[in-house]
Amino acid sequence: MTNTLRSPRPAAIRLRSPQDLAAGLLLAAIALGGLWLARKWDAGSLAMMQAGFFPQLICYLLLASGLATMLRGLTTDAPAALGWAWRPSVAITVAVVAFATLLDKLGLVLAILALIGIGGLAGRPLRPGPFTALWATLASACVAIFSWGLGLPLQIWP
Repeated sequence: MTNTLRSPRPAAIRLRSPQDLAAGLLLAAIALGGLWLARKWDAGSLAMMQAGFFPQLICYLLLASGLATMLRGLTTDAPAALGWAWRPSVAITVAVVAFATLLDKLGLVLAILALIGIGGLAGRPLRPGPFTALWATLASACVAIFSWGLGLPLQIWP
């Protein structure tokens, strides 16, 4: 007679959403890196906050978000990924780099123009009217807030 009793095999963890798991791992890695960088800063207490309080709080919240996203990747089915959208990723990255590069050379107003123009390549192009309205609104708000309101020494025009 053979023994028909078998020990139950442990259930294998089934990966249901690899993109959520990858996103959660990325968020957790960034949070752990931030916590490591802020390890020497004293956080203080709620009554007497020190320089490290807010950065550490943000890193802990980011870590919790990353863990929740990883858990969702293990428990919730997700549709198959459609592929990588290269155009928006490249356009936004180039727009931010162009803004940072041009800010000192061309001033805030024209750097914002480059930011909106290059960033607009990420999606449907704006017609000239809405583009001009967006540029004028953002440029005016940035000059008012950062240059006049906060008194930052920003070059407004070339």
